[in-house]
Amino acid sequence: MEADVNYKLVKEITDKVEKKAKEQKVLDSFTPAEQILSILYSVLVEYVGTSEKLDLRGGNNFIILVGLQGNGKTTTAAKLGYYLKNKMHYNPILVPFDFKRPASFEQLIQLGKTNNIPYLDLRNETNIEKALSKIEPYMEQNNFNVAIIDTAGRKEIDASLMEELKLINDYFDKKETLMVMDVTIGQTALDIVKGFKEYLDITGGIFTKFDSSAKGGSVLSFRYVTGSPVKFVGTGEKIQDFEVFDGDALISRLVGRGDLKGLFEKAQEAISLEESEKITKDFESGKFDLNDLKVQLESILKMGGISKVFSMLPNFGNVKIPKEYADEKALRRMIAIINAMTKEERAHPEIINASRKERIARGTHVSKAEVNQLLKNFENFKKLSKNLKNLDLSRFKF
Repeated sequence: MEADVNYKLVKEITDKVEKKAKEQKVLDSFTPAEQILSILYSVLVEYVGTSEKLDLRGGNNFIILVGLQGNGKTTTAAKLGYYLKNKMHYNPILVPFDFKRPASFEQLIQLGKTNNIPYLDLRNETNIEKALSKIEPYMEQNNFNVAIIDTAGRKEIDASLMEELKLINDYFDKKETLMVMDVTIGQTALDIVKGFKEYLDITGGIFTKFDSSAKGGSVLSFRYVTGSPVKFVGTGEKIQDFEVFDGDALISRLVGRGDLKGLFEKAQEAISLEESEKITKDFESGKFDLNDLKVQLESILKMGGISKVFSMLPNFGNVKIPKEYADEKALRRMIAIINAMTKEERAHPEIINASRKERIARGTHVSKAEVNQLLKNFENFKKLSKNLKNLDLSRFKF
């Protein structure tokens, strides 16, 4: 809440953290606070996402910048042009397209002149569609391959603005439609993004004023509504103050902590180690049903495959695993087969007769032979406890 994340979103995130925390066992090597923070990180990653590159292909590309007035759209257009020209080596052109505010034309043209970024002056055009029709021919005549279109903004969302933006957006086929937002906008971000999303297919976001004290909660609102990635952030007033979005850095700002990603990775390693030790104990005890097999197969997948697991277990460090035993798809099929069984069948595999096998095979869309092979593998896993030091992997088929 203090980071300006919308209260509805805060509630949803909190509920997810609570659910995950209740499902996860306590790790001896972590304090409760550290473990909660690692869970919080895993949830926030789902919301914040990671940066994605601009979808720029061969030929002419169009980047349409939209947003409310006063959010830094015109300055962002110039920064993006400078970035594309000097860091990505494209040949961009700036296109001022706010016919209701002549000052925005002047501002972008001046920024283009100052920073040696070409521009197209359409001030004498009064018809929007006619102005749009001039952009691509001008690009082709002068070998430009990216047009950055700085559209009109308003103090608030209104129907006429949205119809104009929709007209511009629909005119071009190969385009990126990026919403420019002030990161300090706060709780109102959710409603603003919804207003634009109703009319436009937003493909990404750019947030300005990332150098300020604002913690960036509006980014979560943008991601929550659009599902689109944040691609860049403006970090200062200079033309060079423009960076690729860093999701991990934002998460640290949101919760006021340092390296949460490192903490999360450390927790994952600890969970993997504990799970591998549990597998060994279960093997040794001989107390093993299909529920246990499912848990262990899921653990194997989570830990990077059967080769990785056996390298972590005592006495198996030097065992070479044939390629076919590291097939993740096969492991997932085995899990699916177990999921198709009843609780009673998973707890007492001995009751699974021919008719039950046929039902399970139909429910999983596999052959009856695969169900038989799973049950055979289960019996072989049980026998491991009797001869841990002399593991014969040839008994297992995936």
